[in-house]
Amino acid sequence: MSEQDGEDPRYPVHAPGWAAIDRALASSYPGQTPHQLTSQRAYDLEGQSPLPAISVYEARAPEHWHFVTYGLTELFEKSSPDPEHSGFGFELTLRLPRAVGEGTPPAWAVQLLQALGHYVLSGHAGLDTGHVIDLGGPLGPPATSNREGGGDEAERSCALEGVVLVPDPRLGAIDTPHGRVLFLQLFGLTRDELEPMTDWTLERKVGLVMEYDPLAITDPARGSMREDRRKAPLYRRYELGVMLG
Repeated sequence: MSEQDGEDPRYPVHAPGWAAIDRALASSYPGQTPHQLTSQRAYDLEGQSPLPAISVYEARAPEHWHFVTYGLTELFEKSSPDPEHSGFGFELTLRLPRAVGEGTPPAWAVQLLQALGHYVLSGHAGLDTGHVIDLGGPLGPPATSNREGGGDEAERSCALEGVVLVPDPRLGAIDTPHGRVLFLQLFGLTRDELEPMTDWTLERKVGLVMEYDPLAITDPARGSMREDRRKAPLYRRYELGVMLG
């Protein structure tokens, strides 16, 4: 078989679904070897890391981490009866700011993606574009920021307590030997954004996120759009259902 069919010396077992995801990422990050965090207990729902792997790329313009899961689609063989979609039909992604000199992706983000993977694999529900998830607490650890008017750093709790799912702006969807795969990106929301957005249309949710940040990068240190004088008019416009273009 050809490499396109999944026969590739880089893979110790036949993994055409895995290879298809790798090829999509290689197109976005040519020549880059990602940080790859593999699970010792893949698909074991008794453990904390049921997804076989999460790859993390060092993206640029702007500098950020790009996390991509492996395991919600059919990586090795076709087992589902749905010929159009691979597995659940999606993998999860997340983009986070990367500080200058930061060489290791944050472990809490891997834990978050594994927790959501566990939720899906456990049969609670599938996920799709526009779904809003209440995490029931801070998305990440406390963030540090400079105090107003001085150089001292202050620590404050992460204000993001939920996420909305949007198509990954760069990866979108791909076709694999086992069916179509949509890359669903998490975008963090504060409590006062999360609750009203639950009732919005899909177009309003995705439109707000893409207009706020075309790459949908989640900044754990940000506050509410409602309280940001530059972003409050944007949020208010979408809250009223006014979408430009």
